[in-house]
Amino acid sequence: MVYTSLNHIQGKKGSRWAQFLRDIGTENLLVVAIDAAKFTHKAMVCNFYGDILVKPFEFDASMTGFDAIKRIIEIEKEKHGKEKVIVGIETTGHYYEDLVRRCHTVGYHVRIINAATTAQERQALLNWAKTDNLDLMAIVQSILHGRGTSSELSSGKVYTLQKLTRARRELVNEQTMTQNLIRMHMDHIFREYQGKSIWIKGKREHIKPFSDLFGKASLFMMRNYPHPSDILALGEAGLRKLSIRENLKLRDDCIKTLVEFAKESISQSKDHVEVELFLLTQKLDRLDLLKEQIKVLEEKIEDLFVETEGAMILSVPGIGVVTGAELFAEMGEISDFTHAGQLIKMAGTNPIVKQSGGRKPTYYGISKQGRRPFRNIVYQVGKSLSTNNPEMKEKYLALKDRGKLTGQAYIAIGNRMIRLAFSMIRNQTLYQTRQENYVLLKELSKKLRTKNVKKFYEKHVSLSSGLSA
Repeated sequence: MVYTSLNHIQGKKGSRWAQFLRDIGTENLLVVAIDAAKFTHKAMVCNFYGDILVKPFEFDASMTGFDAIKRIIEIEKEKHGKEKVIVGIETTGHYYEDLVRRCHTVGYHVRIINAATTAQERQALLNWAKTDNLDLMAIVQSILHGRGTSSELSSGKVYTLQKLTRARRELVNEQTMTQNLIRMHMDHIFREYQGKSIWIKGKREHIKPFSDLFGKASLFMMRNYPHPSDILALGEAGLRKLSIRENLKLRDDCIKTLVEFAKESISQSKDHVEVELFLLTQKLDRLDLLKEQIKVLEEKIEDLFVETEGAMILSVPGIGVVTGAELFAEMGEISDFTHAGQLIKMAGTNPIVKQSGGRKPTYYGISKQGRRPFRNIVYQVGKSLSTNNPEMKEKYLALKDRGKLTGQAYIAIGNRMIRLAFSMIRNQTLYQTRQENYVLLKELSKKLRTKNVKKFYEKHVSLSSGLSA
């Protein structure tokens, strides 16, 4: 009998695990549970029926520690006549990764257990406590119930791309925090610099000197002339000369607004905000560094992404290099998935359905049971497509007409993109559209540097289909 993903209640993963047990026989299996940590791991050895053969013991997180646990495993394996060793390891930070690699090299069958799974197993033990011994019992229980995955650790270009995109996301978050601190310092130095409310014809309007607080002109002024007294010392004539000399392109209304706001500023004198001025300079330096680091990372991401099979999704209008790279990196290797719904579940953007008896199903919010970074990029993809892709924008508006909230519509469009990306990557097909003005070369030229446009055509576009596009 052939066991397919439809034969088991846990799908392909469950079918593979069940077949593994049938082939080896549960009586021939030795189960090792490992609770990974930074310096000292803890382990326990059992048979497949849960009988403890070696009580919980510690070993250090180094090669000497691994050799020690390997000796114990081999002794118990020979003592009890076991053929195969199953090692269950909880995904604790990144500390488990070296153990997984070493276990694979010596031929152990590794089951990687999600921390959320062990938490549920601890609850099943009806014990509110959390200790290393309870964690080991929860890992064993997870293995006995067929939880976890036998997949090896991510590697190759997809894994590298995931590390790069997540590193960029951290830098972007840090950049946002730095910008918020700059806003705070400017509130103390020149409160009105970010704008103020003015009554015009009985209505209150928010007037800002700069449309972009972190644009070239605004950053120059914050670094060199941040205080109202600096603006008043220059005056309108001095600001115009400065604008010409530094190519700031300050408009007349911007200059007049700056001078007017400086005259009426409620901020303290320059002597009283000396510390704020010092901290502002530091934060501006930090912002410049972050921008440069993000730029370098984005170039590296682009160079790598265009070489992967996931680069096909760059042919979709509304999907930029960074967004597309993040989506593909979080999807990972799709060869282990049979349909896009599995990826949607992995992201945790699948809707919760409740149904009982003959009643109609009720759809609640999304499950949020998957990876948070994956879920975040699905939302961002949906948001981008809803604005920049004409066909997806139609579907977005249709969802809004049906009463969907904005966030719900973004998630729905993001899920649709997962299905589209899954199909495009698996079949290695470019985006198909009814748009008359769509030209692949034009679309790619907006997103990629010239050398990478050429590389995309060489790697992903055939002479018969691509050059005519």
